[in-house]
Amino acid sequence: MTLADNVRNLRERVAKACAAAGRNEREITVVAATKTVPAEIAETLAQYGIMHAGENRVQEFTQKYRADSPLNWHMIGALQTNKVKYVVGKVRLIQSVDRIPLAQEINRISKIRGVITDVLAEVNVGGEESKSGVLPAMLDELCAQIVELPNVRLCGLMSIPPIGAPTAMYERMKKLSDEIKAQYKGADTLSMGMSNDYETAIACGATMIRPGRALFGERAQKTQEEIKP
Repeated sequence: MTLADNVRNLRERVAKACAAAGRNEREITVVAATKTVPAEIAETLAQYGIMHAGENRVQEFTQKYRADSPLNWHMIGALQTNKVKYVVGKVRLIQSVDRIPLAQEINRISKIRGVITDVLAEVNVGGEESKSGVLPAMLDELCAQIVELPNVRLCGLMSIPPIGAPTAMYERMKKLSDEIKAQYKGADTLSMGMSNDYETAIACGATMIRPGRALFGERAQKTQEEIKP
């Protein structure tokens, strides 16, 4: 299977999931998770109409980023405060804001660089110790403090439900998203769903999905020969 085949298959499945949920597929933004995928392959995504790519690690992002890239880059992995300076002004969206000190540092660097940085509040909906994200009970406090920062804009929520999570957990994220959207203008993004669960996420109201394996195959250090455009 080529990357073109995988993109086509993904779009067909997204369309079916949207139709089943009574939604328009245009509501769904695909952010390709490009962890371990070479920059030259990631860049070809734009040829197939996927204009957003997400990185988990700052080091890998800085290796792939170029100012004239056709892609809109997202930071989708846990972000350390001391690495904020490497992404602000370069990424379209920081999806993994899970604590006030991180939001404050994003605001500080954004002010220095004269930009407003769009962010999502990350929610650890499954309460997993191994994952980042604020617990649902603390979400209101986090969002209330984010919106007070002048150089940060809250655009919604992100979550990584546990593998095999019940549909009710996705529905809970949709409820949290609706509550935040009602409180804060423009906070209407719900980033939820990866290769193994994006159809469930779409059925439960996700507006942004983050497939990786569905596009590029199993996680491994890929070469240009292994992922054919």
